[in-house]
Amino acid sequence: MEIERVIGPIEGVVLGASYSSRLEVMKAKLHQTNQKGISWLKDEDGLHVADAIVLNGGYVDDDDHGSWMHYTGASEGKDRDSDTGRLLCSQSWSYVDNVALKNSYDRGYPIRVIRGHKGDKDYSPSDGYRYDGLFKITAVRTALSKWPAPDGSPISICQFDLEQLPD
Repeated sequence: MEIERVIGPIEGVVLGASYSSRLEVMKAKLHQTNQKGISWLKDEDGLHVADAIVLNGGYVDDDDHGSWMHYTGASEGKDRDSDTGRLLCSQSWSYVDNVALKNSYDRGYPIRVIRGHKGDKDYSPSDGYRYDGLFKITAVRTALSKWPAPDGSPISICQFDLEQLPD
């Protein structure tokens, strides 16, 4: 049985709802995967669009300010050092996760934000995960990572600015 996926709020899920694991976040229909930061689905016309992100301290270039953030896209496979969060290679706008977030920006779709305990201590839960509401993607750009690749070369990232929408 396939779970129906939606853009926007999930019926029965309240702002600030807490979850002990990513599996619980999935079961609440907030995010499609147990590992990846960007959740996406196919829109009515078959285009990939994002519906949710998890902000959990995954990348050094993520910058959380509570009601707004800079969010780093993704790359296929192992793209970062899991201890430091430093990227190992540049990101691409052809990777489906980044395409989905960009398409949601183009279509004006809201994104559900789930914060995890490994994120910015000022805005993240002390343990588990928390649903922090709907955000609008306000800008999309290619930027340079704060840290170079292991060989010293610059790393390009797909970066998204998000702002929290009113309840």
